[in-house]
Amino acid sequence: MEQWLIFLHSDFHHLDISSQELIYQSFRNMIYRDIYFLFRDHTLAEDVVQESFLKVVERAPKLRNTTNMKAWVKKVARNTAYDFLKKNKKYRYVSDLQLVKENEFFPPTEEILVDNLVEEHIRDEMLHEALNQLNIRYRNVLFLFYIEEKSYREIAEELQISEQALAQLLTRARKKLLYYFSRKWVD
Repeated sequence: MEQWLIFLHSDFHHLDISSQELIYQSFRNMIYRDIYFLFRDHTLAEDVVQESFLKVVERAPKLRNTTNMKAWVKKVARNTAYDFLKKNKKYRYVSDLQLVKENEFFPPTEEILVDNLVEEHIRDEMLHEALNQLNIRYRNVLFLFYIEEKSYREIAEELQISEQALAQLLTRARKKLLYYFSRKWVD
């Protein structure tokens, strides 16, 4: 285990300034690349790193088991980033901003074809039919997650189940929806 992680388990606020800075830099070095990969924006990644660091500092002294502290720190940072993405959709990155700028000046030469619109409409209808075939619990979980865009924690609390059980329920709901949809799409 990296040595600086041990200091997180103690009272961080009573450490001297240089130790606090060293711990923060070590924390940042460990998670920044993963967070930056999600946002593709330095400023946003820094914000998430700082927010997740504050969460880790607050919660770390309360941890009972510190054997997997590095994994726990990464999980806190990742969840903070996902929460940030869900709450702030406008920050979802576009992989190539230069491409966007070029397309502003040169309108697409390819017209939207009628057959694409018809196919899209048929696909949407089939998706709704497949959704209606799901049992109410699966439909409810998919609705809460994708339409209302609630976090795992919020949904788990609302349904009074664990987050792990929710993850399994969502996986099953997605598989069942794919099964019903693919049967209709192929037919």
